[in-house]
Amino acid sequence: MTFTTKSDKVFINYNNCEKYLKPCIDSIIKYTNLNDIELIISANGCKDNTKEYVESLGNLAKLIWVDEAIGYTKATNLGIKEATGEFVVLLNNDTELLVQEQDTWLQMLVNPFEDPTVGLTGPLQLHDGYANAPVLIFFCVMIRKTLFDKIGL
Repeated sequence: MTFTTKSDKVFINYNNCEKYLKPCIDSIIKYTNLNDIELIISANGCKDNTKEYVESLGNLAKLIWVDEAIGYTKATNLGIKEATGEFVVLLNNDTELLVQEQDTWLQMLVNPFEDPTVGLTGPLQLHDGYANAPVLIFFCVMIRKTLFDKIGL
């Protein structure tokens, strides 16, 4: 499957704009064709320069701003609600893409969706001994948007 469908990237930010968010966004810009991509930054309780930075990106990114710190889950849900693409990528803001061909990371995430029963993919799966089941580590996951319609946020 070639990654040609619209996808949304949702980043959750709580301060650390210079240390985490800027390098993360810079790596996305460098290694991603942004023509059909919507970057959504859900910033909650930020007291640093996050707002100014995201606004400086212009139409490249959409900012969801909440003055108070509402926590990771609520901030993530706000970003997901704004997403309009077929797939949503939740990517921690402290993640940076390393040297690669353009869109390689997205292609790796979207390929498993060739199977229509797949609803979630990610680059790191581990075995959870407590649940005795495989689990995806949510620093980077791609989710079929329709999954949220079926199970909720």
